[in-house]
Amino acid sequence: MKQLMIGLTCLLVSAILYGSALITAAIYSRLLGETDGLGWDSRYGIYGTAIRDVGAFPLVLAVITAITGITLIVVSIRKNIQVGKD
Repeated sequence: MKQLMIGLTCLLVSAILYGSALITAAIYSRLLGETDGLGWDSRYGIYGTAIRDVGAFPLVLAVITAITGITLIVVSIRKNIQVGKD
């Protein structure tokens, strides 16, 4: 049960981190696209440039916590299934 709660918490933290990174990039992309804005890279587009400038760290951290959460949930469910068989 403890692993299940930790796994669900990791998934929640992952969703918050991912959403925060996307919202930050969306707000920053408005600054890049303005007439006197900072400019953007045409290879990535406005939003892609904003994601690059915000950084990959929050997105990588969100993916790692999501994988950890899913792993803990699966382990918890498998453990409960094995206990039910005995």
